[in-house]
Amino acid sequence: MNLHIPLLVRAIRTIAPALVLAVSMQASAQGKDDLWEVTTRMEMPGMPAAIPPRTNRVCAAKNGKDEDYVPRQGDCRMVDSKRTGNKFSYRMECAGSNPATVVGELAFGKDAYDGQMQMTMHQAKQTMNMTFSGKRVGDCTAPAK
Repeated sequence: MNLHIPLLVRAIRTIAPALVLAVSMQASAQGKDDLWEVTTRMEMPGMPAAIPPRTNRVCAAKNGKDEDYVPRQGDCRMVDSKRTGNKFSYRMECAGSNPATVVGELAFGKDAYDGQMQMTMHQAKQTMNMTFSGKRVGDCTAPAK
């Protein structure tokens, strides 16, 4: 039996909801910003049960930064990023009780984007993969930062 399973379960219970909440920012019905419908899928190699996909609505500032589309936990900070054409690649470091490194990429299209990230949790020496896709579905007013 893998001794890291209890630690992994705790990490998933802590990190996964935070990432999903980061993707599901509050969205208002009308406004000058972009309302996105974002579907997120997470998987963790070696876990017996899959985490079901989630779809949320996200309001993003029309003139926001590329990194605003990256789901992140409150204690994660962007340490490297690069935009080349329609692709945005990044690396984040996450502190706290479950420190982790996150690497990923977004590909932007007209009124749509796709992304993927891989989170490596240092204590458990385990990875979690996330894919997400968004499509613009209307207008909204993004919350002030």
